Amino acid sequence: MLQVLLSLLLAALFYVVLLICYKIMGKREVNQLSTVDVVINILIANVAAGGIVEEQYWLDALGGVLVIVALQIIMAKIQINHPKARDVVEGEPSMVIKNGSVDYGELKKLRIDLDDFMMLLRGQNIVAPEDVQYGIIEKNGKLTIFEKKLPTKTFPLALVISGQIKPKALQSLGKNEEWLMTQLENHQFYKLEQVDYLFYEEHKLVIYTKQGIQKLTLK
Repeated sequence: MLQVLLSLLLAALFYVVLLICYKIMGKREVNQLSTVDVVINILIANVAAGGIVEEQYWLDALGGVLVIVALQIIMAKIQINHPKARDVVEGEPSMVIKNGSVDYGELKKLRIDLDDFMMLLRGQNIVAPEDVQYGIIEKNGKLTIFEKKLPTKTFPLALVISGQIKPKALQSLGKNEEWLMTQLENHQFYKLEQVDYLFYEEHKLVIYTKQGIQKLTLK
């Protein structure tokens, strides 16, 4: 009876601790979780479960949970302050369809076979890739599509995020860093580190900064 009571108390303890930990780490919907987030959640759950089942190790389990949470918070701060570190840890979005054409090389890099890819398309109510203007595999593995029947004038991948140029996005657009910097310099725009986001929009660069939005017409 005493052992059962101890297990119940430990379950309640870890429940409260995990609620506090996830509150500190921040809220994200399940479909927004990256691979790293999923691994961390599974690891925390397993360590906590071990502390509940093996009562003699509850303190070790509690310490393990707190260490994992602390490391996750530190990593999150590093990723916020250093966007390149975030790309290394979580990866970048990958464009797999552009104007109806499938990028088989990118699918191969992502280790997604054609059957699985077609299943992802069907999950978006798309029968054929040629109906898609842009198709992007997000960092969490979710497929985002832009249909040709509802075309967008804005290239969906940001070319600059938090002052950091995204070479992969530029490559998907068919441009390079030299082209981007030349276009910015033509408009006397030299403060890339102040850019929150930069998008390409039909002969324009749309720049988001803390001061507002600027649209630069390409020359």
